[in-house]
Amino acid sequence: MAGLLSMVTANDHPAPAGQPEGKIVFSTSRIFRVKAGAMPQAINLTNYVVSLLNDNHGGAFGAGIQVAGDPAIIGISGGYETLADYDRMILEMATDTEFQGAVQLAANLMTGEIEDTLWNVRMPLGDPGPYFNVTTTNINLSRIGEAMEFAADVSSTVSSITGATVGLSTAVTGRRSRISWAGFNASMAEIEEQSAKLESDESYMELFKRADGLVVPNALEQTIWRGIAA
Repeated sequence: MAGLLSMVTANDHPAPAGQPEGKIVFSTSRIFRVKAGAMPQAINLTNYVVSLLNDNHGGAFGAGIQVAGDPAIIGISGGYETLADYDRMILEMATDTEFQGAVQLAANLMTGEIEDTLWNVRMPLGDPGPYFNVTTTNINLSRIGEAMEFAADVSSTVSSITGATVGLSTAVTGRRSRISWAGFNASMAEIEEQSAKLESDESYMELFKRADGLVVPNALEQTIWRGIAA
């Protein structure tokens, strides 16, 4: 899911199911809220939509629900090599009668709260897995050069400590100060093990000191997604 993946928080950044033939440079996330009692039907419909986009339009889409987060949210995300590819997909979805029929069915299952975000993938994710761990924050745009260098160091440091590749993305739409670090995991146990490694590593703890003045205070947020479609 890099996605379902639109966010001021990590809530809108689930991960894409896989990789298109080219390199993923942009990703989109769509987050929607499901009506009470409608989650089973919403998950089934989401699986159908993801399959439709991937099989009929050559997409690289995935979907997920939050773990210990908002139980009423589903996210769908996709990856693209260029913005032209993204634009083409939007036009194809708008003229696909089967897809638009699914959208009409979804209207009965959702509350109407939908948000999309376009992201620029600065450092790529690792191999896909069933869990998607996302950390987001807002950077100080008056020091954007330093902040982005710091963000890249965070990705490299965390990847080195945990042995798992952590990607870095910046928001293209919405609040431009948003950045996200994200990576796939095989299990919740793996996430727990990686967290323990980070908290006991001095180089990781030092990053919090370096963040002073580069990121907005108290803006750090973490979300874990569980894939439901691939």
